[in-house]
Order: sequence, then structure tokens, then C-alpha cells
Amino acid sequence: MKCHGCGVEIQTNNPEKPGFLPEHVFEKFIGQEDKALCQRCFKLKHYGELIPVTINKDFYNQLKSIIHEFDTVLWVIDIIDFEGTFDKDILNLVKNKNLFLIINKVDLLPKSVPFVELKDWVYNRVKNEINIKKDNIRLISAKRDFGINRLIRILKEKGIKKVIVIGTTNVGKSSLLNNITNVKITTSSFPGTTLGIVKRKIQDIEIYDTPGIETNKRFTDFFDIYTQVEMIPHKTISRKTFKPDVGKVIFISAFFRFKILSLAKDSLKPIFLIFAPEKIAFHQTKEERVNELLKNNVGDVLFPPYEKEYPINIEYEKEIYTIDENEELAIPGLGWISVRRGPLNIEIVKPNNIELIVRKPLISPKRG
Repeated sequence: MKCHGCGVEIQTNNPEKPGFLPEHVFEKFIGQEDKALCQRCFKLKHYGELIPVTINKDFYNQLKSIIHEFDTVLWVIDIIDFEGTFDKDILNLVKNKNLFLIINKVDLLPKSVPFVELKDWVYNRVKNEINIKKDNIRLISAKRDFGINRLIRILKEKGIKKVIVIGTTNVGKSSLLNNITNVKITTSSFPGTTLGIVKRKIQDIEIYDTPGIETNKRFTDFFDIYTQVEMIPHKTISRKTFKPDVGKVIFISAFFRFKILSLAKDSLKPIFLIFAPEKIAFHQTKEERVNELLKNNVGDVLFPPYEKEYPINIEYEKEIYTIDENEELAIPGLGWISVRRGPLNIEIVKPNNIELIVRKPLISPKRG
């Protein structure tokens, strides 16, 4: 018997392992196995409470071992964290498939951004890395049930019988699948909610939901699951305009900061916007105050983390970046910096394994 929510085999022996169900509850599901929920999924469904379990997080290699069984792939991408969820390792697995890019959370962008422009942006961003038709880029909001019916119609029109849904943690895969198949269980912001491959069906299409992949290449991956939940945007993305003097230091969370190295064109101050989820702090300070802030204000002025003392060891590096006017610097798991008056010359302090991406603006300057 498997859990209908997470796909893990039900067991009654160890409450600290996946799939646990008390034996007296297990007996109630005999004869109606398709309704069985493990204790973890039951509490998640009814109380929003996540029970920590010890699981194998190497989902990438599991995916690698089964991807050959599928011709069609729905790859769910978070538009707010495009660079953190358009993962190169996943790309290598699916680039030769009949691929649909499912761009989720479009409702969190400013309403001034036209969907036509957004789809063009995604297409131009990926066209040199994957061979994909523009019509296979689908803009959705799993939370608001936007674009779901159109996606289903396209799958039916193309005669697709079997698809696999993949993506990193927290992109909204399970929410998408629940909307498509009208199954309203085991959906939350907690990473790793899906522990096994769950087969669902809508009419004659078999849809396979897979565990979210933890890439360890995003800022969110440094934190525990509860902090990750806080870092996920729930409202329209926050933004703030900066026009700093040379030498000023700007924090985005406690773990990323940059110093302004020079003026922009015509010896004017640079102007840029920072976009990030609402519970990630922006803070401008003098260089001489950096150490004091890191010592005394983490969890207060600088967040995440949201605690005064956070037990984490990170190796940092410094890099010099130049971002031209009307370009953006994407910070996986945090947000992005969009330059309005440039060039923006900065010295960045960041964790070693975070790769930053300079790109064309997701939100056109005339839109925001």
C-alpha cells in the first residue's frame, strides 16, 4: 500500500521514517488503498504541519535513471527565481525530449507586465540552450488556477498519453498536478513534500509527479525548510529603488552584499532596483558598519536568517561585476538587481557556489 499523497510505501513500524501510519489507522484503509495517507501527509493536509523525516535527497540520480521512459516532459520553472530553477543539470536530462516549460507564479509579477512580453523573454532566454517551440512555453499560476485548462487542452490536442513533471523544490509542481487532476491533497510550500513518484491520471493522460530536486545552488538551499517557506514570495514581488554614493554597501539578506565602486555615466550616481520576495531584507549602509551589522543585526535588520544566531558555516568569495544599463544581475534564490542608470560597477561578497547571471531585464524599465 502506497501513500496517495507522497507516493511512499506505507509502513507501521517507525514514525521517524517516511510512510509511517499507526497500525490501527492502516487497517482502516484495507480495501480502499487508493485513499491511504501516511501520517505526514495527513497532518500536512489538515493542519499544515510538516513532520520531519529522514529521506534520501538524491532525487536527481533517481530522475536520471527513469527519464528515458518518458518522451514528454513538463519542466516547472519559478519565474521569480528563474535562474535558480532553470537548472543546468536538469537541462542536460531533458534537452532532447518533447519539452514543455511550465512557467509558474506569473501572478507574482507586477500586473503591468504583459504575458506576451513575458513569454518572449523566456523564449529568448532559453532558445540558445534548448530547442523549444514558443507554444511549448506555458505561463501559469498554480495558486490561482491560471493557464491550467489551456495546458490540459494542449496536451490532449497533441495526443500526449504519458508525461513526467519535474523541477526543483518549491516551484509548485504538486500544486500544478493537483489542479490538473483535481486532487486536493499534500500541497504545501515545504520542500521535499513529494517523496516518491506519484502517478495521476486525467482522462487518458498519465501524469507522473516527481520529487523536487535540491540543487544546492540557490540561497534558499542554505536554510532549513521553515526558513525556506518564509523566503517564498506570496504576494507581488517587492522592489526598491537605490541611488547610492560610491563606497556604499547594500545587503540583500545577511548572506549577500555588494559595494558601489564607481559612478555611472556622466559622473552621476548609478540607479537600480532590487526585486525580491517580501520577507527578504534590503539594507544600505556604510562600509565601516558592515562588521557591526553582521555581528549584532542578523535576524533583525538583515534577514534571512530570521534568528539572531544562525548555526551555518559558509565560505565567501569576492567578485567584481559590471552590469550595464538595462541589464539585470540575477541572484538564485534571492531576487535580482535591475540597472536603470549604469554601468553599475560593484564588488560582491557571496557564497562560493552561487553562480550569478547577467541577463536582459525580466521586467522592462517602462513596466517597472
